[in-house]
Amino acid sequence: MVIIGLGWSSLALAQSSVTFTGVVQDSVGNSMELSNVVAYHIETDRLTSYGVTNSEGRFYLKLEEETSYILRATFIGYRTSQDTIVARANDSNPFVITLKSNVKKLENITIEEEFPVVISGDTISYKADAFKKGNERKLEDVLESIPGFSVDENGEVRVQGKQVEKVLVEGKEFFEGDTKLAVQNIPAHAVDRVQVLRNFSDISPMGALGNNDDRLAINIQLTEDKKNMTFGDVEGGVGLDERYLTHANLFRYTPETTINFIGDANNIGRQAFTPRDYFRFMGGMRNMMSQSGSNFRRTDENMGFMNAQSDRALSIDTKLGASNFNYTPNKKWNLSGFAIVSAAKTNLLSLSERTYINAETVENKESLATDENQENLSGLTKFKAQYTPNADTQIAYELFTKGSKLSDDIERVSDNLSALNQIDSEADQRPFNIHQRLDIYHALDSRNIFSLEASYEYSKQNPALSFTSDLPLFSNVLPINNVNGYNFQQSKNIISNQQELVANWYYILNKTNHINARFGNSHVSQQMTSTIEQEGNSSLDDSEYKNHFDYRFLDVYAGINWRSKMGKVVINPGIYAHHYKTTDLQGDQELVNEQVIWLPEFTINYDVTSSQTIRFRYNLEARFMDIQKVAQGLVVQNYNSLYLGNQGLSNSTVHNINLNYTNYSLFSHFSLFGGLNYQKIKDNISESVNYLGLERLSTPINVMVANELMSFYGDFEKTFKRWKVSAGANLYYATTANLINQTPNQNTSFTQLYNTSLETKLMEIFTFELGYERTYNQYTSATTSNDYINDRPFFELEIKVRPWLSLLADYEYNNYRAENGSSQSIYKFLNASVIVQKEKSPWQFSVEGMNLLETEAIRRDSFSDNLVGTYAYFVQPRYFTFAVKFEI
Repeated sequence: MVIIGLGWSSLALAQSSVTFTGVVQDSVGNSMELSNVVAYHIETDRLTSYGVTNSEGRFYLKLEEETSYILRATFIGYRTSQDTIVARANDSNPFVITLKSNVKKLENITIEEEFPVVISGDTISYKADAFKKGNERKLEDVLESIPGFSVDENGEVRVQGKQVEKVLVEGKEFFEGDTKLAVQNIPAHAVDRVQVLRNFSDISPMGALGNNDDRLAINIQLTEDKKNMTFGDVEGGVGLDERYLTHANLFRYTPETTINFIGDANNIGRQAFTPRDYFRFMGGMRNMMSQSGSNFRRTDENMGFMNAQSDRALSIDTKLGASNFNYTPNKKWNLSGFAIVSAAKTNLLSLSERTYINAETVENKESLATDENQENLSGLTKFKAQYTPNADTQIAYELFTKGSKLSDDIERVSDNLSALNQIDSEADQRPFNIHQRLDIYHALDSRNIFSLEASYEYSKQNPALSFTSDLPLFSNVLPINNVNGYNFQQSKNIISNQQELVANWYYILNKTNHINARFGNSHVSQQMTSTIEQEGNSSLDDSEYKNHFDYRFLDVYAGINWRSKMGKVVINPGIYAHHYKTTDLQGDQELVNEQVIWLPEFTINYDVTSSQTIRFRYNLEARFMDIQKVAQGLVVQNYNSLYLGNQGLSNSTVHNINLNYTNYSLFSHFSLFGGLNYQKIKDNISESVNYLGLERLSTPINVMVANELMSFYGDFEKTFKRWKVSAGANLYYATTANLINQTPNQNTSFTQLYNTSLETKLMEIFTFELGYERTYNQYTSATTSNDYINDRPFFELEIKVRPWLSLLADYEYNNYRAENGSSQSIYKFLNASVIVQKEKSPWQFSVEGMNLLETEAIRRDSFSDNLVGTYAYFVQPRYFTFAVKFEI
């Protein structure tokens, strides 16, 4: 085991501070890299500064001048050295520490308590108190104070640029490892250590393979006073205009049982569980098919609920109740599960200017005013039973369900210069999904490991749409009569059944090589019915306005992977042979297509140094469409869009290339990571769009021109004494092809996002971050070109006026504009709060003011294969709340 600390002070420094330097060597004078040096204030016995030696054995510490310290240095296998020093600048005469060999092994508990960072194999453990600034409230704040960690606005956690797959607390999954629920609800004061689990594996018989390079998890170790007891917090607040908020977090952890509860209700725009969370939340269920290169792309009917974000809504009223448990009655059995119920009412008010990518030069612009009301009631449950009779065998069964009741009522006023039309629509849906999975893993001996994975999924989607308009809709296609306005309804039902079975055999050749043979199949069966109706209108009874058919997809495959470690390099080539069969049953016609496709893959990891890694991956992917792409009856997509499937579609093949680089130095407090992703899609399933005015009929087609997608991300972070500088860039470039009125069209989009920030804490009083962000969107097609820019400087500030009184504020300024000068919008947000909490008191009182500058709307733009739009979304007005929180 190697122990590592960081070379920057985590505690307050007086204004007169010095850099104390030294060298650590062994008894014969050899430099000792990665030794730990820790300084304790001699009067308070507080850890003041800590460092790690470089390749020359050198370290430096920031200390108060002329102050006495106890200096301790250690390295695994050597006796701990302890000296008393007086801090003075000594660059010309570094302090020499000599460590003597000691065969006695250090106790883990001593290491964990004393040193800020500990590395043991694939686990890096960070002592939370060594990094906290003193203003942390939730786990999110703790993680962002640790170098190399980042948390985005969706609650996703990255460590050194790599996304964290799961969050565990005391070794047990927190709501199936969901990062957002963890970072936004676990109290900061309950966190003792944060452990980064690299090459994470939760399957004991598979641990010997070491082939989990892509999996990363973090485990939160609780402080001793939070174990074997209930802890958390309860908050309630009120404001003017009937504003309210309530929130509760309750946690209990014992060696045998874990119980967590999260409750929330508010109408101030804080979404504890969003529609986006619901649609992405798969409860830990993995798609087996994708692991061998296949991709069956099933269409989700979320009806635009993904857009119900708090920064785009005029009002949001949300409620959440969530609970999970983990019970370990003995060493062999583990039972776990969760239940989540959420409800939301959202009002979205927007104005948009749209340019349709139309081969015609007239009637391709539209002004649209939208007033939208969404209601969402969703529920998710999961139960898992795991049986591990010994280290060589593991059996797990999982049952996951999710369902919801969704409604979306929209009032639109459309102005295309030649006509003004009011269009009202109502959309309703009650989707349901149930997923079962059985996994069996067994290590027959030291060389042979077998696994069998089986799953079954049933899903039902039943979206219903109705429209009423002043003017005819789709008059050239749909025979809609004028009965108290032009009105009609559409109902659609899609039932999907998917079974998957995969068997794996792993044979370990030696310590650095093993092979994996995989055999599997996936079978998808779908049924779809749809009708377009108008009361008393028999013209819509024709088959061209209806769908009633079956669609089946079968994938049988076999393949082999070889993993080999050669020094600092790990290679993992593989190849899979797939036999695909699709069956389309529409009316009396049955279309069957069979083919064999070989899908290779190759991964290489190169550990340049212990802190610098390069990873390259290539794989060939086969993409197949679901039932909705081949439906021969007309389907209404939106108020101005019809869709007609295509039975002649074939699959696409996708070349995926990924290159990632990570460089993280504990000694120099520096991190740099980035990645490049490239896709080339042959026979891409695009659309042929035929316009009549602003109404369009879209049909999926395979385009002959290969589509190309490229993205780049990079982040840099460097700490100088008490200052942290960071910068980042995200670039996305795409070229896609389609047909517009039978004319070939090439679309290009290029999105650039650049950001930089400066953070510091001064005199234990001021904590602030100052930053700047620029977004640049370029959209080009055969008939139009649009460039949009948004400049966003921002700052966050916290002032500790008294130990019990804090003032917080955050501000952002947005300058949104079209580069050609056709439009510009400047909008600003200022939020502020006052928090009162005496030291060691469980009571906290706060007053919060949001949108203090009374900004009315924000601006956004978007681009698709047939539309470029710029949008103004009206947001919540200024409000104030008073809240009381009690820590349990």
